[in-house]
Amino acid sequence: LLIESPGQLKKSKVGAYGPFQLMPAVARAQGLTVNKYTDERSDFDRSAYGASRLISRVCIPEAKRILDGHGLTYNEDDIWFRLFVLHVYHAGAGNVSAVVAKIAPQEGSMEIITEMWQNTAAQFGNNSQNYSQLALASQLILHDRVHATSDYVLHCDSGK
Repeated sequence: LLIESPGQLKKSKVGAYGPFQLMPAVARAQGLTVNKYTDERSDFDRSAYGASRLISRVCIPEAKRILDGHGLTYNEDDIWFRLFVLHVYHAGAGNVSAVVAKIAPQEGSMEIITEMWQNTAAQFGNNSQNYSQLALASQLILHDRVHATSDYVLHCDSGK
């Protein structure tokens, strides 16, 4: 959300729209109504629903498929894997697959992400290269703002 459309509801030049910048066909595939009368991409809750379905049903499986295709091991909890999934969300599986093929990594690690920052392939260009860097920067800013404006942060423990 902080990367895609920080506080704005602008339509991109390629047609992505809403807080999570979903393309019309992608939004429809994830259960949102997008037609000439209704565009649920502008509704925060519906857009978040569509984006979360896209990540869980498309981006994560495609990330695994790409990595498995190169014989790379991964742990879904690793930060590099999560950044990799974000690249699939932004650039699409085909473009991420192209840049990974160009990089030809030997192991699953943060090195894949840093190589993605420096390489282009297919439509994986500058905006795609920068995407996970923006995600990391957004997390740092969010962390700083939460701690700067809160006297305390409530940590929930499901075991208590």
